[in-house]
Amino acid sequence: MMIPQILAVLSSSDIVIDVEIIEMVIEPKTQYLRAKAKLKKGYVLYVNEGVGETYRRYSYHLQRDDELIKRWDNAPHWKGMKTFPYHVHLAGHEKPRECTEVFVQDVLVELRGLLGGDE
Repeated sequence: MMIPQILAVLSSSDIVIDVEIIEMVIEPKTQYLRAKAKLKKGYVLYVNEGVGETYRRYSYHLQRDDELIKRWDNAPHWKGMKTFPYHVHLAGHEKPRECTEVFVQDVLVELRGLLGGDE
């Protein structure tokens, strides 16, 4: 998914109140986005997405009141996981859990259950 599509998904979601672009680069062979999406009920979703011809790096960090709730990412540092490099960090847990690759729309679908909405 390219950066303009990610922004369109965020902007059209019924649980997103506002999207602030912190940094955005769109070049022919690489795209990068750092954004802050203010969600319903005081939650914030930080979106970091980098896409190139042969790679995709992402992190979707959900927090409320400056405390981590959940973060999905594919940083390559938990090599023992079956789903490497895909994993999710949960509040109160030292080690992340396995998960499949996610995209911004997957995160929003999961968060809709937490925040309410009917997109």
